[in-house]
Amino acid sequence: MKYLVFIPLVFVASCASPPRPVVRLVPTPAVEPVEAVRYGEVIRTYHVGRYADPNNPEMMQEEHQVYRVEVSGRWNLHPGSPATPLLNPPPDVAFAPPATNDAVVAELNRQRETTALVMQQAVRLAKSYGELQNIFAEMKNVARDNAVLGARLASTEQRVAGVEKELQKITAPPAPSTNDVTGILPESTKP
Repeated sequence: MKYLVFIPLVFVASCASPPRPVVRLVPTPAVEPVEAVRYGEVIRTYHVGRYADPNNPEMMQEEHQVYRVEVSGRWNLHPGSPATPLLNPPPDVAFAPPATNDAVVAELNRQRETTALVMQQAVRLAKSYGELQNIFAEMKNVARDNAVLGARLASTEQRVAGVEKELQKITAPPAPSTNDVTGILPESTKP
């Protein structure tokens, strides 16, 4: 009976309280694409053939599929493109024009002139280098020809020396024979 007394008091108390606002939960739209907010998990399937259980050698398992979570789901922390453009974007220093004044302009002009002069001298140097390479090639040919001519001259001088020796042998008076006595008179001609 005690409990029945409390029930009307609760109804009376609830009627006497100010009305509460009604709150309804409105479902939010789904996020599309999901990868923009969270990466899903990666699950791989492996086929396992028949095998004896290593913990209980009296048990054998039949072939079946094993599913393994390779990579668990995680939040995508890469910043996406902003929904609203920046009102005051930072300047891109790679494309910002350099600060100019008369001294900087004069120095840039001097550098351009110097660069043009260096380029002209490089072209002249390349031409001179090509000419020098041609001269070296010609000098190599001349040196090779001189070596060939020197070798031919040496062989010609040896042949001339051989011919001179042969000529001397032919033109030389015959040597006296050993039986000839010169300066000895025969006895019948003695006085």
